[in-house]
Amino acid sequence: AAEVYQGLMERFAPQQRTNYVSLLNEWAVGFYTELDFLNEAANQQRLKDLMEEEGVAGIYVPRVFPSLCTRRVLVSEWVDGAKLSDLEPQLLGQLIPAAQEAFLTQLLQVGFFHADPHPGNMIYLSEPRGEARIALIDFGLVASIQQEDRDRMVGALIHLANRDYPNLVDDFIGLGILPADCDRAKVVPLMDKALTP
Repeated sequence: AAEVYQGLMERFAPQQRTNYVSLLNEWAVGFYTELDFLNEAANQQRLKDLMEEEGVAGIYVPRVFPSLCTRRVLVSEWVDGAKLSDLEPQLLGQLIPAAQEAFLTQLLQVGFFHADPHPGNMIYLSEPRGEARIALIDFGLVASIQQEDRDRMVGALIHLANRDYPNLVDDFIGLGILPADCDRAKVVPLMDKALTP
């Protein structure tokens, strides 16, 4: 079905550049691996180790018991707490620096990150674990980023902060967000309009 849809799009909307077959295949692989609890256990342990190695103390990743895990069963340390969506705004504001450090470290420094950080996967701990007041759970969906792309992301943040939109376009092209043949004369003013306060 995806091939038929792809053919129709190529015929009737050639300006559309989405590869729907690849998109569906990528989604199917992600869906399958998210349901494999041995994979999730390995992801959880890897992120726990990386956060400890990087000295990120504000987020807690529960221990995994790999000898008890199977493809259909994940055994992990229990954490008590509340979903972030149930917290008062003032308390949430106090947690932002720790969460920000953890996710920026994952995304820009180690290149391996929790890709599903919604409020149900971030628990405000009833009892802090060291400095950590937030536990991160559910590691079925993670992603890796190569060093070259991490460098481009850092460059994009710098160019965004400096309102250097021509170089930000280059960053977006390098990251595959914009096509190489995009119309820069149109994109740069649009970025300026959308991103300048």
